Amino acid sequence: MDVQAGPPNRGFLMSAKQHLALIMPFVWNAYSKPCPSDACEMLTLIFLCVLVSSTISTLLFVWMVFSLAYTHFVAGIVTCVSACVMLVLLILVHPVRCVVTVTVPSLGTKQGRKIILSTALLYAITSCVPNITNNMTRSLHMMKCSAGNITHSMLESSNVPKAALRDIGNKLASLPSIGSREYFFKLESDVDVKDMEKSLSQVSEHVKADLATLRSTVGQTSQIVKKIIAALFVVLMIGSSVVYVNGYLTHIKHDNVYQSHQLMEALQRMGGDVTLPRSYKKKLVKTSGVRMSAREVKRGLWGMLALLIYALMCGIMLGLDHFVYRSLQSLLAWASDIPDIRAAVHVQMTIKGTYIGLIHHEIQQLNRYYPYTVSMLPPGCVQSLSAPEHSVLTTVCTFLTIAFFMLHVEVFARRLRRKVCASFYRRREEQRTQYLLWKILEKRERPEGSDDS
Repeated sequence: MDVQAGPPNRGFLMSAKQHLALIMPFVWNAYSKPCPSDACEMLTLIFLCVLVSSTISTLLFVWMVFSLAYTHFVAGIVTCVSACVMLVLLILVHPVRCVVTVTVPSLGTKQGRKIILSTALLYAITSCVPNITNNMTRSLHMMKCSAGNITHSMLESSNVPKAALRDIGNKLASLPSIGSREYFFKLESDVDVKDMEKSLSQVSEHVKADLATLRSTVGQTSQIVKKIIAALFVVLMIGSSVVYVNGYLTHIKHDNVYQSHQLMEALQRMGGDVTLPRSYKKKLVKTSGVRMSAREVKRGLWGMLALLIYALMCGIMLGLDHFVYRSLQSLLAWASDIPDIRAAVHVQMTIKGTYIGLIHHEIQQLNRYYPYTVSMLPPGCVQSLSAPEHSVLTTVCTFLTIAFFMLHVEVFARRLRRKVCASFYRRREEQRTQYLLWKILEKRERPEGSDDS
Protein backbone atom coordinates (compact mmCIF):
# COMPACT_ATOMS: atom_id res chain seq x y z
CA MET A 1 0.00 0.00 0.00
CA ASP A 2 1.57 3.25 -1.17
CA VAL A 3 0.97 6.44 0.78
CA GLN A 4 2.03 9.73 -0.73
CA ALA A 5 2.75 12.38 1.85
CA GLY A 6 3.33 16.01 1.04
CA PRO A 7 6.06 18.19 2.53
CA PRO A 8 5.78 18.04 6.33
CA ASN A 9 6.20 21.79 6.82
CA ARG A 10 3.77 22.91 4.14
CA GLY A 11 0.63 22.28 6.18
CA PHE A 12 2.14 23.92 9.22
CA LEU A 13 3.09 27.04 7.26
CA MET A 14 -0.35 27.32 5.70
CA SER A 15 -1.99 26.95 9.11
CA ALA A 16 0.34 29.56 10.63
CA LYS A 17 -0.45 32.01 7.84
CA GLN A 18 -4.17 31.50 8.32
CA HIS A 19 -3.96 32.04 12.07
CA LEU A 20 -1.77 35.11 11.57
CA ALA A 21 -4.22 36.50 9.03
CA LEU A 22 -6.98 36.15 11.61
CA ILE A 23 -5.03 37.45 14.59
CA MET A 24 -3.32 40.51 13.10
CA PRO A 25 -6.53 42.44 12.19
CA PHE A 26 -7.89 41.82 15.69
CA VAL A 27 -4.61 42.95 17.32
CA TRP A 28 -4.37 46.09 15.21
CA ASN A 29 -8.03 46.89 15.75
CA ALA A 30 -7.61 46.57 19.53
CA TYR A 31 -4.57 48.86 19.42
CA SER A 32 -6.00 51.52 17.13
CA LYS A 33 -9.50 51.78 18.64
CA PRO A 34 -10.16 54.69 21.03
CA CYS A 35 -11.68 52.38 23.65
CA PRO A 36 -11.53 48.57 23.95
CA SER A 37 -14.83 46.75 23.51
CA ASP A 38 -14.19 43.84 25.88
CA ALA A 39 -11.64 42.38 28.26
CA CYS A 40 -9.77 40.55 25.52
CA GLU A 41 -9.16 43.76 23.60
CA MET A 42 -8.15 45.48 26.84
CA LEU A 43 -5.54 42.82 27.65
CA THR A 44 -4.29 42.95 24.07
CA LEU A 45 -3.98 46.73 24.26
CA ILE A 46 -2.07 46.58 27.56
CA PHE A 47 0.29 43.92 26.20
CA LEU A 48 1.02 45.93 23.05
CA CYS A 49 1.56 49.13 25.04
CA VAL A 50 3.98 47.34 27.38
CA LEU A 51 5.82 45.96 24.34
CA VAL A 52 6.03 49.35 22.63
CA SER A 53 7.13 51.25 25.75
CA SER A 54 9.77 48.65 26.69
CA THR A 55 11.17 48.58 23.15
CA ILE A 56 11.41 52.37 22.92
CA SER A 57 12.94 52.59 26.41
CA THR A 58 15.55 49.94 25.56
CA LEU A 59 16.53 51.77 22.38
CA LEU A 60 16.67 55.03 24.35
CA PHE A 61 18.94 53.45 26.96
CA VAL A 62 21.32 52.05 24.33
CA TRP A 63 21.40 55.38 22.50
CA MET A 64 22.10 57.39 25.67
CA VAL A 65 24.86 55.08 26.90
CA PHE A 66 26.73 54.17 23.71
CA SER A 67 26.17 57.27 21.57
CA LEU A 68 25.59 60.17 23.95
CA ALA A 69 28.06 58.90 26.60
CA TYR A 70 25.67 59.11 29.55
CA THR A 71 26.38 56.99 32.61
CA HIS A 72 24.37 53.81 33.14
CA PHE A 73 22.78 55.29 36.26
CA VAL A 74 21.50 58.44 34.55
CA ALA A 75 20.39 56.54 31.45
CA GLY A 76 18.61 53.94 33.61
CA ILE A 77 16.67 56.59 35.55
CA VAL A 78 15.65 58.44 32.39
CA THR A 79 14.54 55.28 30.59
CA CYS A 80 12.62 53.93 33.58
CA VAL A 81 10.72 57.20 34.06
CA SER A 82 10.09 57.46 30.32
CA ALA A 83 8.84 53.87 30.14
CA CYS A 84 6.38 54.35 33.01
CA VAL A 85 5.02 57.65 31.71
CA MET A 86 4.81 56.32 28.15
CA LEU A 87 2.99 53.17 29.24
CA VAL A 88 0.32 55.13 31.11
CA LEU A 89 -0.16 57.57 28.23
CA LEU A 90 -0.32 54.80 25.61
CA ILE A 91 -3.00 52.92 27.50
CA LEU A 92 -5.16 55.90 28.46
CA VAL A 93 -4.71 58.46 25.66
CA HIS A 94 -5.69 57.41 22.15
CA PRO A 95 -4.01 60.33 20.30
CA VAL A 96 -0.71 59.52 22.03
CA ARG A 97 -0.88 55.99 20.62
CA CYS A 98 -1.47 57.47 17.20
CA VAL A 99 1.45 59.93 17.53
CA VAL A 100 3.85 57.22 18.74
CA THR A 101 2.79 54.90 15.92
CA VAL A 102 3.08 57.66 13.32
CA THR A 103 6.59 58.38 14.62
CA VAL A 104 7.76 54.95 13.41
CA PRO A 105 7.20 55.67 9.68
CA SER A 106 8.34 59.23 10.37
CA LEU A 107 11.81 57.79 10.93
CA GLY A 108 11.87 57.15 7.20
CA THR A 109 10.93 60.74 6.34
CA LYS A 110 12.93 63.96 6.45
CA GLN A 111 13.08 64.10 10.25
CA GLY A 112 14.48 60.59 10.57
CA ARG A 113 16.95 61.27 7.78
CA LYS A 114 18.07 64.43 9.59
CA ILE A 115 18.82 62.37 12.69
CA ILE A 116 20.90 59.90 10.67
CA LEU A 117 22.79 62.62 8.78
CA SER A 118 23.38 64.70 11.91
CA THR A 119 24.61 61.60 13.73
CA ALA A 120 27.04 60.90 10.88
CA LEU A 121 28.33 64.49 10.91
CA LEU A 122 28.62 64.61 14.70
CA TYR A 123 30.39 61.25 14.75
CA ALA A 124 32.85 62.52 12.14
CA ILE A 125 33.44 65.74 14.10
CA THR A 126 33.76 64.10 17.53
CA SER A 127 36.14 61.48 16.11
CA CYS A 128 38.28 63.63 13.80
CA VAL A 129 38.64 66.83 15.84
CA PRO A 130 40.09 65.09 18.96
CA ASN A 131 42.43 63.08 16.73
CA ILE A 132 43.59 66.24 14.96
CA THR A 133 44.05 67.99 18.31
CA ASN A 134 45.96 65.01 19.67
CA ASN A 135 48.33 64.95 16.69
CA MET A 136 48.85 68.70 16.89
CA THR A 137 49.57 68.39 20.62
CA ARG A 138 52.13 65.67 20.04
CA SER A 139 53.77 67.68 17.26
CA LEU A 140 53.98 70.76 19.48
CA HIS A 141 55.41 68.61 22.27
CA MET A 142 58.10 67.31 19.93
CA MET A 143 58.90 70.85 18.79
CA LYS A 144 59.09 72.02 22.40
CA CYS A 145 61.25 69.06 23.38
CA SER A 146 63.57 69.64 20.42
CA ALA A 147 63.87 73.37 21.15
CA GLY A 148 64.56 72.68 24.80
CA ASN A 149 67.20 70.09 23.94
CA ILE A 150 68.91 72.46 21.47
CA THR A 151 68.93 75.24 24.06
CA HIS A 152 70.29 72.90 26.72
CA SER A 153 72.99 71.63 24.35
CA MET A 154 74.02 75.16 23.42
CA LEU A 155 74.22 76.13 27.07
CA GLU A 156 76.21 73.03 27.87
CA SER A 157 78.59 73.84 25.02
CA SER A 158 79.68 76.96 26.88
CA ASN A 159 81.42 74.66 29.38
CA VAL A 160 83.75 73.35 26.65
CA PRO A 161 85.98 76.49 26.54
CA LYS A 162 85.99 76.52 30.33
CA ALA A 163 87.24 72.94 30.43
CA ALA A 164 89.92 73.71 27.84
CA LEU A 165 91.16 76.78 29.73
CA ARG A 166 91.08 74.84 32.98
CA ASP A 167 93.32 72.17 31.51
CA ILE A 168 95.67 74.81 30.14
CA GLY A 169 95.80 76.41 33.56
CA ASN A 170 96.56 73.09 35.21
CA LYS A 171 99.44 72.53 32.81
CA LEU A 172 100.86 75.94 33.57
CA ALA A 173 100.40 75.40 37.28
CA SER A 174 102.52 72.30 37.09
CA LEU A 175 105.50 74.41 36.03
CA PRO A 176 107.58 75.31 39.12
CA SER A 177 108.75 78.59 37.71
CA ILE A 178 105.25 80.04 37.31
CA GLY A 179 103.25 77.96 39.75
CA SER A 180 102.76 80.82 42.20
CA ARG A 181 101.61 83.36 39.65
CA GLU A 182 98.12 84.37 38.81
CA TYR A 183 97.06 83.41 35.35
CA PHE A 184 95.41 85.68 32.93
CA PHE A 185 93.29 82.79 31.62
CA LYS A 186 89.87 83.51 32.95
CA LEU A 187 86.48 82.89 31.31
CA GLU A 188 83.55 84.68 32.79
CA SER A 189 79.94 83.84 31.97
CA ASP A 190 76.87 85.58 33.20
CA VAL A 191 74.63 82.72 32.03
CA ASP A 192 72.98 80.74 34.79
CA VAL A 193 72.34 77.39 33.12
CA LYS A 194 70.20 75.97 35.92
CA ASP A 195 68.03 79.07 36.04
CA MET A 196 67.46 78.94 32.30
CA GLU A 197 66.62 75.24 32.45
CA LYS A 198 64.12 75.98 35.21
CA SER A 199 62.52 78.76 33.14
CA LEU A 200 62.29 76.50 30.08
CA SER A 201 60.72 73.76 32.18
CA GLN A 202 58.12 76.17 33.56
CA VAL A 203 57.27 77.45 30.08
CA SER A 204 56.90 73.90 28.76
CA GLU A 205 54.63 72.96 31.65
CA HIS A 206 52.42 75.99 30.94
CA VAL A 207 52.22 75.07 27.26
CA LYS A 208 51.39 71.46 28.14
CA ALA A 209 48.67 72.57 30.55
CA ASP A 210 47.16 74.93 27.97
CA LEU A 211 47.08 72.17 25.34
CA ALA A 212 45.52 69.72 27.79
CA THR A 213 42.87 72.31 28.70
CA LEU A 214 42.15 72.94 25.02
CA ARG A 215 41.79 69.24 24.31
CA SER A 216 39.50 68.76 27.31
CA THR A 217 37.40 71.77 26.31
CA VAL A 218 37.03 70.49 22.75
CA GLY A 219 35.96 67.05 23.99
CA GLN A 220 33.44 68.41 26.51
CA THR A 221 32.03 70.90 24.01
CA SER A 222 31.56 68.20 21.37
CA GLN A 223 29.74 65.97 23.87
CA ILE A 224 27.46 68.81 25.00
CA VAL A 225 26.68 69.80 21.41
CA LYS A 226 25.96 66.17 20.54
CA LYS A 227 23.49 65.84 23.43
CA ILE A 228 21.75 69.13 22.65
CA ILE A 229 21.36 68.32 18.96
CA ALA A 230 20.17 64.78 19.75
CA ALA A 231 17.51 66.09 22.14
CA LEU A 232 16.52 68.77 19.63
CA PHE A 233 16.03 66.29 16.82
CA VAL A 234 14.02 63.92 19.01
CA VAL A 235 11.73 66.80 19.94
CA LEU A 236 11.46 67.81 16.29
CA MET A 237 10.63 64.25 15.23
CA ILE A 238 7.90 63.87 17.84
CA GLY A 239 6.72 67.40 17.08
CA SER A 240 6.46 66.63 13.37
CA SER A 241 4.31 63.60 14.17
CA VAL A 242 2.08 65.74 16.41
CA VAL A 243 1.79 68.39 13.69
CA TYR A 244 0.92 65.74 11.09
CA VAL A 245 -1.79 64.14 13.25
CA ASN A 246 -3.17 67.57 14.12
CA GLY A 247 -3.25 68.56 10.45
CA TYR A 248 -4.92 65.28 9.56
CA LEU A 249 -7.68 65.93 12.09
CA THR A 250 -8.20 69.66 11.59
CA HIS A 251 -7.51 70.35 7.89
CA ILE A 252 -9.37 68.21 5.43
CA LYS A 253 -6.96 69.07 2.60
CA HIS A 254 -3.88 68.09 4.60
CA ASP A 255 -2.07 65.28 2.72
CA ASN A 256 -5.35 64.33 1.05
CA VAL A 257 -3.91 63.40 -2.34
CA TYR A 258 -4.23 59.62 -2.37
CA GLN A 259 -6.30 57.40 -4.62
CA SER A 260 -7.45 55.00 -1.92
CA HIS A 261 -9.69 51.94 -2.20
CA GLN A 262 -12.43 53.75 -0.28
CA LEU A 263 -12.44 56.53 -2.88
CA MET A 264 -12.66 54.14 -5.81
CA GLU A 265 -15.47 52.19 -4.12
CA ALA A 266 -17.34 55.45 -3.47
CA LEU A 267 -16.99 56.40 -7.15
CA GLN A 268 -18.26 52.96 -8.10
CA ARG A 269 -21.30 53.38 -5.90
CA MET A 270 -22.05 56.88 -7.23
CA GLY A 271 -22.40 55.90 -10.85
CA GLY A 272 -20.10 53.12 -11.82
CA ASP A 273 -17.66 55.41 -13.61
CA VAL A 274 -14.29 55.25 -11.84
CA THR A 275 -12.44 57.34 -14.40
CA LEU A 276 -10.76 60.32 -12.81
CA PRO A 277 -10.55 63.75 -14.43
CA ARG A 278 -7.26 64.59 -16.12
CA SER A 279 -6.15 67.02 -13.41
CA TYR A 280 -6.86 64.50 -10.64
CA LYS A 281 -4.97 61.78 -12.47
CA LYS A 282 -1.87 63.92 -12.09
CA LYS A 283 -2.72 65.08 -8.57
CA LEU A 284 -3.78 61.82 -6.91
CA VAL A 285 -1.37 58.94 -6.32
CA LYS A 286 -2.03 55.37 -5.28
CA THR A 287 -1.00 54.54 -1.74
CA SER A 288 0.67 51.31 -2.92
CA GLY A 289 1.82 52.54 -6.33
CA VAL A 290 5.29 53.55 -7.46
CA ARG A 291 4.29 56.67 -9.36
CA MET A 292 5.37 59.86 -7.66
CA SER A 293 3.67 63.21 -7.78
CA ALA A 294 5.51 66.39 -8.78
CA ARG A 295 5.61 67.46 -5.14
CA GLU A 296 7.14 64.14 -4.09
CA VAL A 297 9.77 64.41 -6.84
CA LYS A 298 10.67 67.96 -5.77
CA ARG A 299 10.91 66.86 -2.15
CA GLY A 300 13.19 64.00 -3.18
CA LEU A 301 15.51 66.35 -5.10
CA TRP A 302 15.82 68.68 -2.11
CA GLY A 303 16.53 65.67 0.09
CA MET A 304 19.26 64.53 -2.30
CA LEU A 305 20.81 68.00 -2.19
CA ALA A 306 20.81 67.96 1.63
CA LEU A 307 22.37 64.49 1.57
CA LEU A 308 25.15 65.70 -0.71
CA ILE A 309 25.84 68.70 1.56
CA TYR A 310 26.09 66.49 4.65
CA ALA A 311 28.28 64.01 2.75
CA LEU A 312 30.54 66.90 1.66
CA MET A 313 30.91 68.17 5.23
CA CYS A 314 31.68 64.66 6.50
CA GLY A 315 34.21 64.23 3.69
CA ILE A 316 35.87 67.53 4.60
CA MET A 317 36.25 66.44 8.24
CA LEU A 318 37.61 63.01 7.31
CA GLY A 319 39.91 64.51 4.67
CA LEU A 320 41.20 67.13 7.09
CA ASP A 321 42.03 64.41 9.62
CA HIS A 322 43.98 62.43 7.01
CA PHE A 323 45.65 65.58 5.65
CA VAL A 324 46.88 66.71 9.07
CA TYR A 325 48.14 63.22 9.87
CA ARG A 326 49.98 62.82 6.55
CA SER A 327 51.45 66.33 6.74
CA LEU A 328 52.71 65.90 10.30
CA GLN A 329 54.01 62.44 9.47
CA SER A 330 56.00 63.83 6.53
CA LEU A 331 57.28 66.70 8.69
CA LEU A 332 58.35 64.24 11.38
CA ALA A 333 60.18 62.08 8.84
CA TRP A 334 61.93 65.18 7.48
CA ALA A 335 62.92 66.35 10.96
CA SER A 336 64.23 62.89 11.85
CA ASP A 337 66.59 63.04 8.86
CA ILE A 338 68.23 66.28 10.06
CA PRO A 339 71.74 65.29 11.25
CA ASP A 340 73.04 66.27 14.64
CA ILE A 341 75.46 69.19 14.86
CA ARG A 342 78.87 67.88 15.92
CA ALA A 343 81.71 70.23 16.86
CA ALA A 344 84.94 70.10 18.82
CA VAL A 345 87.49 72.43 20.39
CA HIS A 346 91.04 71.31 19.66
CA VAL A 347 93.71 72.58 22.07
CA GLN A 348 97.31 71.98 21.07
CA MET A 349 99.91 73.60 23.31
CA THR A 350 103.65 73.01 23.67
CA ILE A 351 105.80 74.67 26.35
CA LYS A 352 109.53 74.77 25.63
CA GLY A 353 112.47 75.99 27.64
CA THR A 354 116.17 76.66 27.09
CA TYR A 355 119.20 75.89 29.16
CA ILE A 356 121.84 78.60 29.24
CA GLY A 357 120.06 80.10 26.27
CA LEU A 358 121.39 77.43 23.95
CA ILE A 359 119.77 74.05 24.58
CA HIS A 360 116.04 73.86 23.77
CA HIS A 361 113.90 71.20 25.34
CA GLU A 362 110.13 70.53 25.71
CA ILE A 363 108.72 71.06 29.17
CA GLN A 364 104.95 70.44 28.81
CA GLN A 365 102.63 69.44 25.98
CA LEU A 366 98.80 69.53 25.74
CA ASN A 367 96.96 68.04 22.77
CA ARG A 368 93.31 67.37 23.50
CA TYR A 369 89.93 67.44 21.74
CA TYR A 370 86.78 68.67 23.46
CA PRO A 371 83.86 67.44 21.34
CA TYR A 372 80.22 68.33 21.85
CA THR A 373 77.01 67.47 20.00
CA VAL A 374 73.80 69.41 19.49
CA SER A 375 70.93 66.98 18.78
CA MET A 376 68.16 68.48 16.66
CA LEU A 377 65.53 65.82 17.44
CA PRO A 378 66.70 63.29 20.04
CA PRO A 379 64.90 59.91 20.21
CA GLY A 380 63.37 60.81 23.55
CA CYS A 381 61.41 63.64 21.93
CA VAL A 382 59.87 61.52 19.16
CA GLN A 383 56.26 60.45 19.70
CA SER A 384 54.18 58.34 17.35
CA LEU A 385 51.24 60.13 15.79
CA SER A 386 47.68 58.84 16.03
CA ALA A 387 46.53 57.56 12.65
CA PRO A 388 42.90 58.14 11.57
CA GLU A 389 40.72 55.19 12.45
CA HIS A 390 39.30 53.28 9.51
CA SER A 391 36.22 52.45 11.58
CA VAL A 392 35.24 56.14 11.54
CA LEU A 393 35.18 56.15 7.74
CA THR A 394 33.23 52.88 7.69
CA THR A 395 30.67 54.13 10.22
CA VAL A 396 30.14 57.47 8.46
CA CYS A 397 29.72 55.73 5.08
CA THR A 398 27.22 53.35 6.68
CA PHE A 399 25.17 56.26 8.05
CA LEU A 400 25.23 58.01 4.67
CA THR A 401 24.18 54.79 2.91
CA ILE A 402 21.26 54.39 5.32
CA ALA A 403 20.24 58.01 4.68
CA PHE A 404 20.46 57.41 0.92
CA PHE A 405 18.23 54.35 1.26
CA MET A 406 15.79 56.27 3.46
CA LEU A 407 15.58 58.96 0.78
CA HIS A 408 14.22 56.40 -1.67
CA VAL A 409 11.65 54.96 0.75
CA GLU A 410 10.54 58.37 2.08
CA VAL A 411 7.57 58.45 -0.31
CA PHE A 412 6.26 55.14 0.99
CA ALA A 413 6.95 56.16 4.60
CA ARG A 414 4.79 59.26 4.14
CA ARG A 415 2.02 57.18 2.60
CA LEU A 416 2.26 54.69 5.45
CA ARG A 417 1.94 57.57 7.89
CA ARG A 418 -1.40 58.52 6.33
CA LYS A 419 -2.56 54.90 6.48
CA VAL A 420 -1.78 54.78 10.19
CA CYS A 421 -3.84 57.89 10.84
CA ALA A 422 -6.64 56.49 8.70
CA SER A 423 -6.76 53.31 10.80
CA PHE A 424 -6.77 55.28 14.06
CA TYR A 425 -9.45 57.76 12.92
CA ARG A 426 -11.73 55.88 10.54
CA ARG A 427 -14.55 58.42 10.70
CA ARG A 428 -12.19 61.24 9.80
CA GLU A 429 -10.88 59.20 6.87
CA GLU A 430 -14.44 58.78 5.62
CA GLN A 431 -14.89 62.58 5.74
CA ARG A 432 -11.66 63.10 3.80
CA THR A 433 -12.76 60.53 1.23
CA GLN A 434 -16.15 62.23 0.87
CA TYR A 435 -14.40 65.56 0.34
CA LEU A 436 -12.27 64.13 -2.49
CA LEU A 437 -15.34 62.43 -3.97
CA TRP A 438 -17.26 65.72 -3.95
CA LYS A 439 -14.33 67.54 -5.62
CA ILE A 440 -14.05 64.87 -8.33
CA LEU A 441 -17.77 64.92 -9.06
CA GLU A 442 -17.73 68.71 -9.12
CA LYS A 443 -14.81 68.62 -11.55
CA ARG A 444 -16.71 66.29 -13.88
CA GLU A 445 -19.59 68.75 -14.09
CA ARG A 446 -17.35 71.75 -14.85
CA PRO A 447 -15.36 72.43 -18.03
CA GLU A 448 -11.97 70.72 -18.25
CA GLY A 449 -9.96 73.92 -18.24
CA SER A 450 -11.46 75.42 -15.06
CA ASP A 451 -9.36 75.59 -11.89
CA ASP A 452 -10.03 73.83 -8.61
CA SER A 453 -10.43 75.91 -5.52
